[in-house]
Amino acid sequence: MTAPRPPRWFVADDILSGRVNLDGYPFRYIYISIHPSITTPFGGTAYAAKVDAVFTAVEWLETRGWEIVNFELSGKVAYLRRSQAP
Repeated sequence: MTAPRPPRWFVADDILSGRVNLDGYPFRYIYISIHPSITTPFGGTAYAAKVDAVFTAVEWLETRGWEIVNFELSGKVAYLRRSQAP
């Protein structure tokens, strides 16, 4: 039986907490975002904290061989590519 295809979308908090480990991830492109169930209005400290989590996850992944391609939705989504072979 074939294993299911790994996702390309990850939640920033899962990366920062260690629930997701992308070492050995088989694909070159991924995207990360805030949790989709969070409906934080634009602006304010709660919104800033969620965007900060995305930026922090990107910065951490950059130390693991990933590079930012683009940010969207005012920083709530980040697209990355692996700059090194796994």
